Amino acid sequence: MKTMSSVTAFQPLDDSRAGYWIDPERGIRVEEYRGQVGLDEIRWVAKAAACDPAWGPDLNGLVDFSGAKLEMSSNDVLRLALMMRREPYRTRGWTAFTVASSVAYGIVRMLGTWSRMTDRIRIFSDRDEAERWLHSKTRKREEDGAISAPVPASLVCAG
Repeated sequence: MKTMSSVTAFQPLDDSRAGYWIDPERGIRVEEYRGQVGLDEIRWVAKAAACDPAWGPDLNGLVDFSGAKLEMSSNDVLRLALMMRREPYRTRGWTAFTVASSVAYGIVRMLGTWSRMTDRIRIFSDRDEAERWLHSKTRKREEDGAISAPVPASLVCAG
């Protein structure tokens, strides 16, 4: 997992199976997962990112599951989808997922359907391709003049 100089510091889970960083200049949130990953790790990253001062609902997202073995039941996927539909986790940006297995692909498809985000996500097997797609979406949003609204982070960040 890498860090970048112009972004918020990489925030890893204790055992480094999961983490994220935010690059406000590029308008992107990047999440990376490695090894066995379940609902707890994904929820931890989602909550940490939503509490990050650099977070905003207009950020595009890159969720890299290419190095992960997702261990999630359909009930776990539904729980995650319901969380993604609520403030402050909800995003108005585009989200690209990278996966390396048909199981991960199926889980992400279920997640997109149940979170009602199928029109805002794409699934890729190649991270470079996912980043190019997000870059094209970021340029389009800049041309359209997208503006971020305040995020009610107090809903999940208190305590």
